[in-house]
Amino acid sequence: MELLKLMEGHFNKVLDVGCALGVNGEYLLKNKIASSVYGIEYDAKMASEAAKGNSKVFCGDLNSNVFRHTVLNESPLFDYILFGDVLEHLLHPKDVLTDFKSRLNENGKIIISLPNVAHIELFIQVYLKGTFPQNPRGIFDKTHLRWFTRKDVYDLVEASGLKVVLYKRKYRSRDAIGSKFDWKFKLLKRINKDLVTFQHIVVCTHED
Repeated sequence: MELLKLMEGHFNKVLDVGCALGVNGEYLLKNKIASSVYGIEYDAKMASEAAKGNSKVFCGDLNSNVFRHTVLNESPLFDYILFGDVLEHLLHPKDVLTDFKSRLNENGKIIISLPNVAHIELFIQVYLKGTFPQNPRGIFDKTHLRWFTRKDVYDLVEASGLKVVLYKRKYRSRDAIGSKFDWKFKLLKRINKDLVTFQHIVVCTHED
């Protein structure tokens, strides 16, 4: 919902990259925020389920130039393109952003979320515990191929020929879901917000 709340207007054309089971698309269509939602999903079973509630779903690997160009050739221009925790799983995220920018309307926006590797969890795991975990989710998801600080996010967006028009932080004290944000982490937030920023969220547009 952190990403969907940033969408404005009604009856938008939306591309949900990494749509999983298609829940975003179903919500957007049901609430008339979107008139059509296209999805992209790597997992075939999830893509099949997403296709039941979305306008169209492409199943394939975004690391493949052939697959990306198939999607681009068979897609309309979009008002919004969503990359919810997707780019960190790709070999060349800049190339993917640059490609899909071409399917963005003149006034369209790309909304991106990325985990923050500069979170205090990195210090705890690497420097206190002496390990770089390989987890099934979160900052240390074992399928991550790229890692991003706040500066890295801005650099990626700029290198892709886009500009950031909004930056938001999603706060979390630790990597674990439901971790308590007690006084220690509130103090860290005062010292340096990056230390308790779990996720970077940016809204991007075409460069002027």
